Parts: sequence; structure tokens; C-alpha cells
Amino acid sequence: MQKLLILLALTFLFPLAAHGQDSGGDADDSFAPPVFDDGPAMVSQRPANLSQLDDIVNGALQQYYIPGASLAVAHNGKLVYAKGFGVANLRTQEPVTPATLFNLASCTKAVSMFGVLRLVDSGRLNLDTPFYDVIGRPNLVRGMTADPLVAQITVRQLLHHSGGWNDDSGFVKAGREVQALAPQGLPYREAVRVLLATPLDYPPGTQAKYANGQWNLIKYVIECAAQQPYAQYMQEQLSAIGIQDMCAESRGMIPGQASRYVGYPPHAIAGGQLNVPLMPDFGNWMASSVDMVKLLTALDGSRMQGISQSSFEQMIAPLPPPMQSDPGGSHFGLGMDSVRMTPQGVTFTKNGGKPGVHTQIVHLPNNTDFCLMFNGGSSPDGSKVNPLPPTLKSIRAVLNNIKEWPAIDMFQN
Repeated sequence: MQKLLILLALTFLFPLAAHGQDSGGDADDSFAPPVFDDGPAMVSQRPANLSQLDDIVNGALQQYYIPGASLAVAHNGKLVYAKGFGVANLRTQEPVTPATLFNLASCTKAVSMFGVLRLVDSGRLNLDTPFYDVIGRPNLVRGMTADPLVAQITVRQLLHHSGGWNDDSGFVKAGREVQALAPQGLPYREAVRVLLATPLDYPPGTQAKYANGQWNLIKYVIECAAQQPYAQYMQEQLSAIGIQDMCAESRGMIPGQASRYVGYPPHAIAGGQLNVPLMPDFGNWMASSVDMVKLLTALDGSRMQGISQSSFEQMIAPLPPPMQSDPGGSHFGLGMDSVRMTPQGVTFTKNGGKPGVHTQIVHLPNNTDFCLMFNGGSSPDGSKVNPLPPTLKSIRAVLNNIKEWPAIDMFQN
């Protein structure tokens, strides 16, 4: 009985995207195949300037059959570039603009991390406190038992993906296969009770393995520490740094949202998720590229101090022993996929991806922040591709070599 309940709960902690029509209707969507170029988007040899970014993104849209994209760049806290490319919806031909909302996928984790660090700065949370001390020891579902080590997992370990679970566990894969048994999901806190009874894959704090499920616990931590519903608290914290339009994705499309496209020719999938209540803290926020860059400038302090210097240093700090950086010298940050320290400065990044969306936020050592979002990506044979790595490489080559930045600031507040 315990195993079955675990399978069911993990199904809804790691849901599959449902394919179907979005609210704009996609049955008649058409996509004229662009000129296909097997080569990566390249940066010309002329002096680097922001106009080269147009060529890079347009090249990616053509190469990877992507309907639309959005890119925003800030330097020293000033928004110097913000542009939409292609369309948000193939049927209506609504263009992507800098204000178009994209599903963030796992870039949502950076948003939730910001909320956690605001709680730390206000004295309501300590990163090294066991999360049981924050949420209270929950009553598990009858017949279930938890690993005694679960009670030792700290908030920091959850943010570092070092809490003891990983996404490759057999029960996660099996859980996806039984999704049809309870298609409406489980109430959030019931699912958390089941997750806490899931066997650990390793002792907490000894390894760092990417794990979406741990981030369902972050939502619980935020709600208990803030004494507010997660979404309400997060909206208040984002508003404090001038972000008004970011929101958790609803069960259907909302105005200004980019549809998500998969396959070749690209076809739309549902904009909402059956399991939205379980996902907002790790994979289901909506935002524009401009707002995500604004968040980055609040994290690094280049525009305003959204978090304290102490919290920023903890965000980028190396993993605590016995964990180590990877052979390339990068490590998980708090809510970040990769942090790399060099004599030139720090680079930190977070990416996100699920069917029909690819997102990335990046901070570069030259105090440049950028966010890139795609609403699709495929190849002529219909196989999935990730357009981010080659496109990001070209974008970074430009941004790392600009000698004279525009004397403008397009942020509205």
C-alpha cells in the first residue's frame, strides 16, 4: 500500500505535460518551414555590439523551428536590450514582445529561492535549520514510515538539491506510468506527506543531485515561515523589487502568454497543467524576459539590493563539505544550476525546460544579466532538441566582448 501511494504522489509531483489544444485553438496552426542551416549561430568578426543579438536569435528560430523567442539584457543594472522575435501564437500570429509571458519551467526555482532569501534577511528563516523545525513534523499517511534522516534535512540542503532524493529513482519513473489512476492529482499537503515517506537515495548533505521533488517542500517552508499562502507571499516580494506581472500559470492560457509548441511542424500543447497546485514553486511560474532580468539585478545588487550581501554570498557559495564542485569548477548554488568563480568574477545560471519551452537566466562576470526564452524547438524529423546551448554560447561571446555599452535604461521602474 505504501509503495502504491508513493507512486501516485510522485506522479503528481513530476507530472507529464498534457498534449492538446490551447485556448487559442491550434488545429489550424500552420508553420512555413524556414531555411534550415546545419551550422550554429555565429558571431561576426566586426566589433561586438548588441545588434548582433538579433542575428543570433533569428538564426536560432530558423535552425530549430521555433515560433518565438524573447531576449533581455541588463548591464550594470540598466536594461540595455529587450526584444521579442517571431510569434507567441501561430494561429493568431500574435507577435512576441519583451512583455510576453513565457512559462519559466525550472527557472521558477530561482524565483522561489529569492523568496526564501527574503525570509532569511527578515529574520524569519535560517538556512541551516532542519525544515521539520519550520513546517512541524507532519503526520504521515497511515501505514507509512519516514527515513529517520529526513528530520535532519536543512533548508539549505533542499535549495542545493542535496536533501537525499534524486529524480532518477525507480519509483519516480513508475509513478509516471500510473498517472491515469488519479488524473486530478492529490491535494498539495497530502502529496507532501507521501513524499516525506519516500526512501532517501543518499544521506542528506553528502551528494548534490538535481531533484524537482525536493522543491515541493520549499513551497511548504515558505508558507510556514511567512505565515502566508505561497503565491501571495511571492507576489508581495516581487512587487517590492518592481515586478508586477509575474504569476503562477493557471489551468488555461492567460492574456499575453506565449503558447508552447512541440514537434515538426510545430503544434501547440495545453497551456495549463492538471497539477498546477503542486508545481508553482519549482516549475510553473510565468514571466517576461524583462522581469527575469530585473530579478537578476535585484539578486546581484546592480540595480537595487533585493537581498542582503550575506544572502548573495550564500547563494553563490561552494557546496558544504563533503560535497565538491564538478571537475570543471562549477557547483550548484542556492536555486542555481551552476556557479563558477574565476579571477574575472562570478558566473551563475539557471535553465528551465519542459515540452514546448526553453528558458535560461545568466549573470556574467562583467556585471551583465540576461534572460533568453523560446516557445519551442525541434528538428525536421520531429525529435526534441535543446536550442539553448549553442545560442547561449553565441550570445555570451557578444556580451563578453562589448567595449561600449549603450547609455540607456529601458526599465520602467
